[in-house]
Amino acid sequence: PSIATAATRPTSFLVVSYTRRVIGQTGSGHFSPVGAYDEASDHVLILDTARFKYGPHWVSLPLMFEALLPLDEATGKSRGYMVLGYDGSEGSSNAG
Repeated sequence: PSIATAATRPTSFLVVSYTRRVIGQTGSGHFSPVGAYDEASDHVLILDTARFKYGPHWVSLPLMFEALLPLDEATGKSRGYMVLGYDGSEGSSNAG
């Protein structure tokens, strides 16, 4: 699914791996969950895992997409996002 779609599903959790410099922050690669998507402004709410450095903040979706593209020095691949989720039924587990 798209970032916007995944960010609005109640049974999905979206995590982005992005390059901080692209969005005007210090540092390099970073992982953070996306807390919300605002369709009217086309922004995602980043719930930064390094709260001591940056609190929750809104980033335009086009800029976040740009922040996913730079190559990671360790892997030589671009960053991206992952969608984690569950089927929504109480007590469900995919653990085998």
